[in-house]
Amino acid sequence: LSPKSNNMSEFSQDPTLSLVLRSWSWEPAILIGIGLGAAGYAYGFYHFSAHGWLLRMTRRGLIHRKHPWFFTAGLIALAIALLSPIATLAGMLLWSHMLQHILLIMVAPPLILFGLPSPMLRWLILKSRLRGVVGLMTMPLLAFAIYNINLLVWHLPAFYEAALSSSLIHSLEHMLFLGTAMLFWWRILDPTKGWFPLWQSPAGSWIYLLLAAPFSYILGSILWVHNQVFYPTYLAVPRLWGLSALADQQTAGMLMWVQGWMFIMASMIVFFSWYNPEVEQA
Repeated sequence: LSPKSNNMSEFSQDPTLSLVLRSWSWEPAILIGIGLGAAGYAYGFYHFSAHGWLLRMTRRGLIHRKHPWFFTAGLIALAIALLSPIATLAGMLLWSHMLQHILLIMVAPPLILFGLPSPMLRWLILKSRLRGVVGLMTMPLLAFAIYNINLLVWHLPAFYEAALSSSLIHSLEHMLFLGTAMLFWWRILDPTKGWFPLWQSPAGSWIYLLLAAPFSYILGSILWVHNQVFYPTYLAVPRLWGLSALADQQTAGMLMWVQGWMFIMASMIVFFSWYNPEVEQA
């Protein structure tokens, strides 16, 4: 067997790996939060069904069978980010922490927004009297700024270390990542279907996504090129599987590039759904 094969065999037989894969964190607060989200979503369908609105909205194409599937997938993404071994490893491996953030920013929010039927969301906003607040917070420039400032601030060593040292601050960090990402993706996915028409231009959405990518690329490059470890916690914790703190940081930097690439891919989807070369030639 080659040395590489031997290394892979040793890795697969490492008892640490088996222990990590079983290390799900069943934190009550997270389970309650996800459970309340699912219960609230189910109540929305029950309420619309009880008033006879569900069938009417379904016939009009405003509520689809795909909506619950998307919403459920979003909640599963949250559970994987916050309860799975990814969360357990986040305090020991920077790349795992970055993967957790990608799930909270790039995966869960779009799925949840895709899963919200516009009639139910409009009803909820009206009932809560938050239409003005939602309209303000999802203004494109404000949502863009809030998301990216939040992303940059939490990667500053002082804030990052504070999150690692305090479970309360860490929970706040995750709530802000999820919340600001929801605001960011709102303008692209438009879950209320035109209630807030300040920026409905496909060209604007394309530029919006393109401009978000450099922030991830810059953070990733900083983590990749520097030969010093930015976050002291990762120097103090036991190193797993022979991965040094610096190599861990560089891997995390590559994951930040993946996040930037995801923004580019999303922008291309928007572009090709908007731009039709056959129409241009005609």
